Amino acid sequence: MITLTIVRHGESTDNLRPVWAGWADAPLSVHGMNQAKALGESYRETRVDAIYASDLLRALWTAQQIERNQPDPKPAFTVSPLLREQHFGVAEGKPWGEKGGFNRGPGRTFKFPEGESLEDVRNRANEAISKFIEQHLEECRGKPAKSRHVVVVAHGIFNSEFLGALLARRAGHAPLEWSYRGMTNTGWTRSEIGYAEEAVQVSSPDLETHPSGPLSPTSVPDDPPPMETPESDRLQPLVIRILCADVTTHLEGVHRQKGGIGSSSFDANQSDLRKFFGGGAN
Repeated sequence: MITLTIVRHGESTDNLRPVWAGWADAPLSVHGMNQAKALGESYRETRVDAIYASDLLRALWTAQQIERNQPDPKPAFTVSPLLREQHFGVAEGKPWGEKGGFNRGPGRTFKFPEGESLEDVRNRANEAISKFIEQHLEECRGKPAKSRHVVVVAHGIFNSEFLGALLARRAGHAPLEWSYRGMTNTGWTRSEIGYAEEAVQVSSPDLETHPSGPLSPTSVPDDPPPMETPESDRLQPLVIRILCADVTTHLEGVHRQKGGIGSSSFDANQSDLRKFFGGGAN
């Protein structure tokens, strides 16, 4: 078995605008970077063995803060476009809302022209599980969940499909209470996962999240993921225990800087210059 932690990125500059932002590569805001730093620091005493991050800046920078706070030897760090948010096609960067905005249609097959549907995101999530997670499950078969800790840093809608793809493989398909309402910026959800023969009985994997803002249609799924997997695609069944969902205790004491600074774009180079001239460079 393994321990799997799924993280949503810190606040991006696009999170503060009423626009469709999927593959648009907005950076973290200053407040978002402070969230990511607090997340990373909270993981100083939590061993991480492997990190997988979306290649979009908001997720990549968040994942880097976890890595930087890990002791040597650092965990394996993999960056992949498979973990990107849903692509909104021609709506990318365009406003959402009733007054002149792009409005999402119902159902899991709806997509904006040149974009992705929720089913497309689910397919990417399955590919990511096959490419990144399955190897850890195989290598840790028969071992306790604490033997390996894998962290995935991605996006609100992608995380929903990623979790849904894993839960759809539950042995026996026991009743599941799915109440996923997105995730808070830098919120994290943790579970223990293994193959079906590794545990006789596990507690119900009910999942419920109550994220705080900012939330928008660009980070909250319109429809929940299916809890069934087609027989033709059926992989080895899993046992899953949800330990906690959308944890944000690390954000206590993290407040937005005043005067618009907190909402401005974080500039990594500018930060390095401030450290240098302030005597903080190595």
